[in-house]
Amino acid sequence: MKTVLHKHLLWLLLLIAGSTGCSKDEDSSQSDKVTLLSFGPSGSKPGDKISFIGTRLDKVTAIALKGATVEAAAFTERTAERIVIVIPQETEKGIVSLKTPEGDVISKTILNLDVPVTITTIPATAAKGATITIKGTFVNWITRVTFGNDDAVVTEFVSKSLTDLVLKVPATATTGPLIFSTDGTAPVDITSETPLVIE
Repeated sequence: MKTVLHKHLLWLLLLIAGSTGCSKDEDSSQSDKVTLLSFGPSGSKPGDKISFIGTRLDKVTAIALKGATVEAAAFTERTAERIVIVIPQETEKGIVSLKTPEGDVISKTILNLDVPVTITTIPATAAKGATITIKGTFVNWITRVTFGNDDAVVTEFVSKSLTDLVLKVPATATTGPLIFSTDGTAPVDITSETPLVIE
């Protein structure tokens, strides 16, 4: 009876040891891969430092953000578990891609920033259908421009940069101030100080 009990106990121990050994092999193969667990802090601004937490990050050759790429030589800190970079001014809202020799590791969440958009110059007059340029800082974070009334809204732009926003005046535009709607962790509406006169 004791011999049978000992045999059953021995088989149970072997079964547990075998399953534990298998999971160790799987863990060791997973540890060879670059993984991105998180990044932050949230509410960061262009020019701030941001950290990326994960595993095998020492294999990352560059971090591609929307609008900008930071090469490994520009990392301010890098270990196997953490990379720190300074957020480039050109960065826009979007996914993050870690570049590695084995391929890209794509973030599951979107990098968003707290961006201080300012408007410095708008034209005094414009004709319907004309192309106009709005000047300021971080105007590439503007997602919508409203002309004098809610019927004249522009969400597609000719071009965007940090300092220039180029767009066409809608056919339904009327004279009045322009309202600029921005993106980011704290979206705001900015109303121009002077009206745009539609000729």
